[in-house]
Amino acid sequence: MAKAKSKAVKKLEDHHDYLKRKVKELTEDRKKDRSSESKTLLMRLKKTKLALKDAILRAKQTLTK
Repeated sequence: MAKAKSKAVKKLEDHHDYLKRKVKELTEDRKKDRSSESKTLLMRLKKTKLALKDAILRAKQTLTK
């Protein structure tokens, strides 16, 4: 059972890393593109990334219990 949870944590971490790269990329693009659409997309990605970080922490806490 712990192995399945650790796979889930790994999957969450991989997705978080992907979002981290996309946020970095969009932040660079925002230097040129200051449209409201790019701001909205960047904010949504950052919120999703933060939610994933919280989910990773919760999953790790349940693994240690």
